[in-house]
Amino acid sequence: MSVLFERTEFRGVNLKNRLVRSATHEGMADENGFPTKSHFKLYERLAQGGVGMIITGYSYVNRNGKSHAMLGIDTDEHISKYKELVSHVHQNGAKIAMQINHCGRQTTMEMTGSQTIAPSAVKDNMLLDKPRAMTEQEIERVIEDFGKASKRVKESNFDAVQLHGAHGYLISQFLCPYTNRRKDQWGGTIENRMRFVKRIYESCREQVGKDYPIFIKISAYDNMKKGLKQEEGILMAKMIADMGFDGIEVSCGIGEDGGSTLRVDFPFDVILEKIPSYKNSNPIFKFIVRHFGEQIVKPVPFSQAFNREAAQEIKKKVNIPIFLVGGMTDPAVMEDAIEKGDADYISLSRALINNPKFPSKIREGSREPSKCLHCNLCLFRVVMEPLRCYYGNKMI
Repeated sequence: MSVLFERTEFRGVNLKNRLVRSATHEGMADENGFPTKSHFKLYERLAQGGVGMIITGYSYVNRNGKSHAMLGIDTDEHISKYKELVSHVHQNGAKIAMQINHCGRQTTMEMTGSQTIAPSAVKDNMLLDKPRAMTEQEIERVIEDFGKASKRVKESNFDAVQLHGAHGYLISQFLCPYTNRRKDQWGGTIENRMRFVKRIYESCREQVGKDYPIFIKISAYDNMKKGLKQEEGILMAKMIADMGFDGIEVSCGIGEDGGSTLRVDFPFDVILEKIPSYKNSNPIFKFIVRHFGEQIVKPVPFSQAFNREAAQEIKKKVNIPIFLVGGMTDPAVMEDAIEKGDADYISLSRALINNPKFPSKIREGSREPSKCLHCNLCLFRVVMEPLRCYYGNKMI
């Protein structure tokens, strides 16, 4: 049997294989952040499709950190509905973790109802929105909100909680020198920039106890000129493991760095049509973006397993499980990454958007790579529409 289908244990959680559905924003929550019937159907298909563990789409810890149709975990009222969702996933044969998040500057005033916040007042050149710098009191409040959210995750019977520390959202904004230009205890040195995630981990651990799995998704590097370099990301990962985290999912990038998180196509027509800050812009600006967007943004080319090198280097430094995400489409490459010790788990997103049964196909002996084209229409249109695959016009 393929190494991908070995049974493993992740901090007391027994997983039937090494394939994980990486957190993917579904755009299906109601206006109060509750899961809908669409979530139940989606997670049922993923569980029946053979994935070992599902990580939910990101869930906001308070409402000034939310985005469109985003799951929420900011009130105790959410718990009973999530219990139903968790039970449904378990009945269909998979484990489930919740990813908790605060969008920081990577959202808009239209979504939050107030000016966006971030470590520093650095304009987001993708969303064309400038946040205000957080006060000390706001930082402390968000740390507390993460802790309370993690307690609700545990009380909802999720098997684990994951902090979203990647892709330019709030935790990532504190870690990245491009977005964190503070001169106080929260910025500057690596130790200071790491203080936010350390305090959040401590807040969560206090709330859930010593035995509940807490892991994190990080960007090990990004593509910004003054952003996070891989050698610094590797050092941060070592510090994260030393804090007591139970696992690290290795990703890359922030929203405005040319799509290093996604690779391949940047669908500018969809951006102009769906993202409010572009949709309502003047015709000249739209013309420039539509015809010269690629020269301005300079999208990052696709390559198979594009975060493998970073995961490999982090794996050498830590003694906790490593989840590898990013361009994982070929079963042979996935197996090779596990067999050579570069990662412990393979995280999938777009491959499962294209076909939730992809894990079962591999288990049955298929060696065919995912048919995902990496057109990225799914991940750009989800800004305003429910998640789906546009290849062959299929609903996920």
